[in-house]
Amino acid sequence: MTIATFLSSQSNGADPTARVLVWERMLHQSLMLLLQAQQRICSPILQKQLQELDGWWRVAKTRLGGKVCRVPSEEAITEALCVEMENIRKELIVQGLRGDRRLAGLDSLAVAPDQPRNIKTGIGKRSKPTDIRFYRLNSEALDLRVEAKVLIREGDLRATYLSKKGIQRFSDVREPYTDNEVGGMVGYAVTDSEDTWAARIEQALQSSTPPYATFWHQLDTLPKKTLFSRVPYTVRASMRNEVLVFHVVLEFVCDPDAR
Repeated sequence: MTIATFLSSQSNGADPTARVLVWERMLHQSLMLLLQAQQRICSPILQKQLQELDGWWRVAKTRLGGKVCRVPSEEAITEALCVEMENIRKELIVQGLRGDRRLAGLDSLAVAPDQPRNIKTGIGKRSKPTDIRFYRLNSEALDLRVEAKVLIREGDLRATYLSKKGIQRFSDVREPYTDNEVGGMVGYAVTDSEDTWAARIEQALQSSTPPYATFWHQLDTLPKKTLFSRVPYTVRASMRNEVLVFHVVLEFVCDPDAR
């Protein structure tokens, strides 16, 4: 399975070539920004600034490996990532990287936290916003919604990541997390390594009931292959029956460090 074969299976007979190209570029640029933003946030200077802000840490502390640790909150990490991604995007545009095909259209890529779903039954406090939204300005077709979850213990995969408050949001009949053909999940790991968590996520997806079909795909120049899964899409009025969801793990630290 590849991105091309997935989009072909959901194209209702239409030629998916153009959609494959634009989604591959969209995914590459979005994940590039995510990875670079994570590196900045984890730098000593910015980490010190963020940890001093009211709201960076969860209210409740967590015992890990015999230590009582402060754990960063999902909302705080997401906000910091979005701020840094926008900073990085602007810097790259200012640098004027003309001729670099990988960054073509970066000036039209926007990122924002806590965005309302396109199909929803509530508003205000009753709304269920998506955690991160990547989108092309003036294009409804390229709208990438990403669900984020803090990962502390392996049990969090069943309890939150694979739950109705995690990946199953893409299969919500009344309020699907996205009405597009591609979405994403990002795990904020505060214990163990990125590779360890990625392997756990793949195993959890494959052993779920029913199992999620998975595959790994190389997105342009990203340092590692990206894990993807096929997730049921259950909106009755749609011709599609699945959403292609990527899975990325970003490492962050507790206080004291639990690794």
